Amino acid sequence: MANDNKEAVLQRFRQFVSFRNKFGLTLAIAVLICYYGFIIGVGFFPEVLGYRLGPSSITLGIMFGIFLIVLSIVLTGIYTLFANKYFDKEQEEVIDELRQNGLIEDLQEGR
Repeated sequence: MANDNKEAVLQRFRQFVSFRNKFGLTLAIAVLICYYGFIIGVGFFPEVLGYRLGPSSITLGIMFGIFLIVLSIVLTGIYTLFANKYFDKEQEEVIDELRQNGLIEDLQEGR
């Protein structure tokens, strides 16, 4: 019975770490795809990104650049909000369960 509880706690820990890593990786990949798409656009379609928007000196490339900056800030904010609301609370609960079951030392030692 105690062994089943320990396995359940370890499974919860693994799921938490897996979900946190996937969430962060998904946001990072979104930023990288947009950034490298912009760089590829600069390399292969400079005339498109150099297109002036109206009579001003603002180009489509500048607008895409601003979009990338805003996207990075927004996705960082989303991750921070999610981490503060969910990850920190869940991590504390999982670590408490690991301590209660005497498993934290095993994980620290790589067992």
